[in-house]
Amino acid sequence: MTLLKLKRLELLGFKSFADRTRLEFQNGTVGIVGPNGCGKSNLSDAMNWVLGEQSARLLRGERMTDVIFNGTGNRPPTGMAEVTMTLEDSEYDGIEEVIEQAEPAQAQAETVDSEGPSEGEVSEIERTAADKRAVYRGYLKDGSGQITVTRRLFRSGESEYLINGRVSRLRDIQDVFMGTGLGPESYAIIEQGRIGQILSSKPSDRRLILEEAAGISKFKARKRAAELKLESSRGNLSRITDILEEVIKQVNSLKRQASKARRFRELQDEMMGRQKVTLASRLRILESQCQQLQKDSEALQQLSAEEGRGLELLTNEQRSTTARCEELEGRLISIREALAENELERQRLQSRLEQIRQQIMALDSRSADAKQESEQISSRMDSLGREGGMRAQEHEALLKEQSAAEEEGARLQEKQEDLGLRIREAEGAVEQARQALLASISRASNLRNQLVQAEEMCLGLERQEARTSEERAGVEAERAQNAAELETLSQENERFQDELARLAESVSRTAAALDQAQKAEAAERRDLENVRREFSGMQARKQTLEESLARHAYSTESVRRLLNGEFPSNGHYFRPLGVLADFLEVSPGYEEVIEEFLKSELDCVVVEQHAEARSGIAVLQAEGTGRSTFFVTRADAAGHLSSNGHHQVSQEPGVVASLREMVRLEPRLGLNGDPPLPSLGKAYLVEDAAAAERLAANYPDCHFVTRSGEHYHHRLVSGGRGSSAGPLALRRDFRDLERRTVEVESDIQAREARLAAFEEHAQTLKERLSGLTAARQESEKNSVVGSERLRQVQQALARALERSRVFAEEIQRLEAERQSLESKQVVIRGQLEAEETARVRLEAEITASSEQVGVERQRFDQGAQALAQAQARFSTLQERTRALAAERERLAAQTREMADRMDHLTRQVTGWEENQRQLAAEADSTRARDTELESIHARVKTELQGVGDELQTVRARRDHLRPQVEQARARYEAAREKRSEAEVALARAESDRDHHLVQCRESLQQAPEALLAELAAETFLVGEALELAEEEVRELKKKIDNLGPLNMMALEELKEAEERYEFLESQRQDLLTSIEDTAQAIREIDRLSRLQFMEAFKAINIHFAESFRTLFGGGIGQLRLTDEEDPDSGLDIVAQPPGKRLQNILLLSGGEKALAALALLIAIFRYTPSPFCVLDEVDAPLDDTNVGRFTRMIQRMSTATQFILITHNKTTMEIARAIYGVTMEEAGVSKLISVQLEEFEEEPVAVSA
Repeated sequence: MTLLKLKRLELLGFKSFADRTRLEFQNGTVGIVGPNGCGKSNLSDAMNWVLGEQSARLLRGERMTDVIFNGTGNRPPTGMAEVTMTLEDSEYDGIEEVIEQAEPAQAQAETVDSEGPSEGEVSEIERTAADKRAVYRGYLKDGSGQITVTRRLFRSGESEYLINGRVSRLRDIQDVFMGTGLGPESYAIIEQGRIGQILSSKPSDRRLILEEAAGISKFKARKRAAELKLESSRGNLSRITDILEEVIKQVNSLKRQASKARRFRELQDEMMGRQKVTLASRLRILESQCQQLQKDSEALQQLSAEEGRGLELLTNEQRSTTARCEELEGRLISIREALAENELERQRLQSRLEQIRQQIMALDSRSADAKQESEQISSRMDSLGREGGMRAQEHEALLKEQSAAEEEGARLQEKQEDLGLRIREAEGAVEQARQALLASISRASNLRNQLVQAEEMCLGLERQEARTSEERAGVEAERAQNAAELETLSQENERFQDELARLAESVSRTAAALDQAQKAEAAERRDLENVRREFSGMQARKQTLEESLARHAYSTESVRRLLNGEFPSNGHYFRPLGVLADFLEVSPGYEEVIEEFLKSELDCVVVEQHAEARSGIAVLQAEGTGRSTFFVTRADAAGHLSSNGHHQVSQEPGVVASLREMVRLEPRLGLNGDPPLPSLGKAYLVEDAAAAERLAANYPDCHFVTRSGEHYHHRLVSGGRGSSAGPLALRRDFRDLERRTVEVESDIQAREARLAAFEEHAQTLKERLSGLTAARQESEKNSVVGSERLRQVQQALARALERSRVFAEEIQRLEAERQSLESKQVVIRGQLEAEETARVRLEAEITASSEQVGVERQRFDQGAQALAQAQARFSTLQERTRALAAERERLAAQTREMADRMDHLTRQVTGWEENQRQLAAEADSTRARDTELESIHARVKTELQGVGDELQTVRARRDHLRPQVEQARARYEAAREKRSEAEVALARAESDRDHHLVQCRESLQQAPEALLAELAAETFLVGEALELAEEEVRELKKKIDNLGPLNMMALEELKEAEERYEFLESQRQDLLTSIEDTAQAIREIDRLSRLQFMEAFKAINIHFAESFRTLFGGGIGQLRLTDEEDPDSGLDIVAQPPGKRLQNILLLSGGEKALAALALLIAIFRYTPSPFCVLDEVDAPLDDTNVGRFTRMIQRMSTATQFILITHNKTTMEIARAIYGVTMEEAGVSKLISVQLEEFEEEPVAVSA
């Protein structure tokens, strides 16, 4: 059975192989030899590593980056390790043997991702196996029948896997070789020490090797994937069950909510009928009350103005008096500060005079001390001069003695150097002759090796030439067969290509249409989401505005208090209609101008009658919550506000319009649309500030407002910017939002309809594209199979032609190479004789030179002793000279220091005398300044007295004005409160009526006028009947409120929830079916795995017994399951070597264990051959006899399996057809050399870059 063979192995930066190293392998046995530590086992590690080994420990390292070349003393570390392995099927059919492992049971395992086995299970499994073969064929590279696997590891930790130069995953590599003996539990690569581990490992670990041989390791991988899917499906089932429980709860809750929604509608209909009668009756009563509430507030307003003018006069006089008082107080503070500064200056001058006196006394004492120290220094300098003269005489004598000793040492040193030179020359001559001798011996040895190698290669070339001729004849027959098959396959492939082109065009058109539809759908969906977000924002803004308007957030606290509460007053309730801003209609675009002009009037509380205004004032007085102004809609003496006399103002240049024309009251107040506000009749909108200034001067009783909000009235000008939008602007914004919300809601409905149409169209295109894609894939599969077969035949034909040509060239090359080797042998023999003559001559020269070196070295030792004595005497004299010179330098330094000190003292005395003269002059000037400050002090004190008297008079006047101003302010505030109380009464009556009008519109969704016209006169209620009817309405409302939160969409939501429940239940049933199908697939995998394992176990057991007898020369070897009843149990090995009892394998000796392990490996290879087998020093424990048995068995098996033997044993080397030698010429860096042996068919190539 032909398998993929190991063709090539390339290493770069892997462990000790720093340079790019390439090993070429041929069929048969290859040996790898070399001394210990040269890196042989790194080659087996490289093969393990490139096939996906993930354990650094099994690669003889601590971490994975240990496989990267770590550098030497002469080389830096590399940044990457790379190993490339190339496997080849020379006849291009070996891949089928690998694919045969993808048998139907594997296809069964892969179907766990679908819906499980079906009735057509067998045919489906066969089809899956065929697809698997097509996948494997895809790895064959460039028609050469090769698979190239590459692994790289960078020092940063990143790694790469490549198959045929394309980036792949580790799992892809493992899938390719799983079941071939090269998988994760590989038995094809036996590294150092593993031969013993096979026997000493646990039974369960030994079983893994048999599973790999049986080809079920891939089944286990599929089973693990199926179990993961099963666990995922069970998790999904649990989640769906939880969701179903929640949906059931939701359905029950929605049923209760739907019942409450129906009850709500019944109560609401009944309440609406009764509320129509009560609201209509109450509106008639309130309308009559508003007509009675009117009161004139102009008199109170005039009184308030007069009190304000009086208050202003008193306030102005108070301000001027206070200002004068502050001015005098500031002046008084300044005078006091000046007086204090004068006192402080005089004290500072007295302190300075005392300091000057003490400094002069201190300078006198320092001068006396300096003069005494100068006399002592002069005496010490004389003593040092005498001592320095004595040391100079001693130094001169020592220098003469040191010079004589130095001359003697130089003479002896020169003599020693001459002797050393002669010795080195003689030794160099000896070493040179020795090196020449070694080189000659090495050249002679190399020549002998080359001669032997040339003779052996000549014999091998002759045998190889004969075999090549035979193979060429077989290739010619194969070429004729391939040519006939090629014609048939070409016609069939053209038909497949036409069908594929037609389907590809249809798929392209449909995909383009689907892409456009999906883009249109996505664009419409984005637009819809944007519009929905805009609609949500508008609704939130509308709700905020509605709430602000409803609670009158723009009003004062006192106004909101009146509007939001019900207060009994004289047996009646105070019911305001709202504030004036609620009833004003302003021309669009002028809301801000009107708000700025009517500021306080807009916040007036609207009531119907003056009585209600008085009630509101009483409420505010009772609670002390502030003040408010009331607007009475039905004052008894209400007159028409005439604009006579101001018609000419409207004709003035710069006047845009009268503000009165821009403001209207809503008809529900019954005031004929004209707001009865005096200020509006005299207010005008002007173009700009210049026009406003001019008109305000000409018409002092009128008001002029610019578009930007500036207000001009006679000499008063106001302006600026409000802190927030007012009620008129808020109402305008609310109306705009209502209109815009309706438009956007309509737009959303239209967009939702368009989106549904887009989705339906896209779904139709998806279904059509899915069908076309399936058909194209089926056609592509047929085309790929046909093209692949066509390509195989073409490649086979091309290879046959190429091999025929190569064989012819090879025959010529072998003949030429044999002749070249014969000529080379003659040259080598001549060179060998010359090297022998040179060796004898060099040995004589080395003996003579060595004797001369001994004589010269004895004379050199005697001279060295004399030189050492002279150097010691010179060192002693030199040390005494340095000590004496240092003493002389010390004395000179002391003399210089004393001279410097005397100069310093002289300069100090001179400086102190100058300081004494300066201090005396400063004392005189200080006394003169003290006299001057004393006269200034007296003058400032007199001025302080005058300012204090005037300040006392001004303060008395200011205190007298304070109570007068407070009294005037109290009168002014009282007048304002009375005016506000008058306005509140009318505003409250109108507010109460407005409240019922709003309630009519909001609760009944009906205009008040229509409601009043709808009811007959006898239907209206009064008195107790009305109160009883209102109580019934409140009871109905209370019943509605007692229903609690309502979900008016409960009926629709209930239907949706029931539909969701049905969908989830169907999904749950689908999951249950999927779980059962997956479990059934796992059981089938287990069944097939056990059958295949037991088949392999029985066959390997038979082979093991035969191999055991062969290797041991007899005896019994047997495999047993640890539990015969359990096919999944571990594996035990028992052995009975010849002459011994049957015993457990662990009780054997080391050599016997190795033989038993080899017997097991050979049995596995006989059952399931691997593409190749690497044995790393497995023969180390064996003696010569057992090595012979082992090598003979390897020779028999090498016809079907490549063997790569890493060994030190010469007997093992003899069976190798080629040998690679691993050396380490450079420390830490491995290098290869190759040797061609007689049975090798083609010369191997070893490249070390």
